[in-house]
Amino acid sequence: MKFWDIIQQKAKEQHKTFFLDCGEGNEFENQEIECENLSGWLIPDDKLEEFQKVFTTNTISDEWEDTVAFVSWSFKEGNIMVEFE
Repeated sequence: MKFWDIIQQKAKEQHKTFFLDCGEGNEFENQEIECENLSGWLIPDDKLEEFQKVFTTNTISDEWEDTVAFVSWSFKEGNIMVEFE
């Protein structure tokens, strides 16, 4: 499973979608996967359409500040795991 899919699956467990802002380091790469800690917005499903409009037009205001999230990855039992902070 690709790293982005792992992130979105974890977000979906919370009935949310993650939107990427930028990479935050802690990079890892092999032939199967590329990982990096990320920052962005973790948007609840009921706000998804509204946020997609501001995200695609790059007009994200301070009202979305409480949805800012950081994704940290780690290896656990041979698997890539992600956590939202």
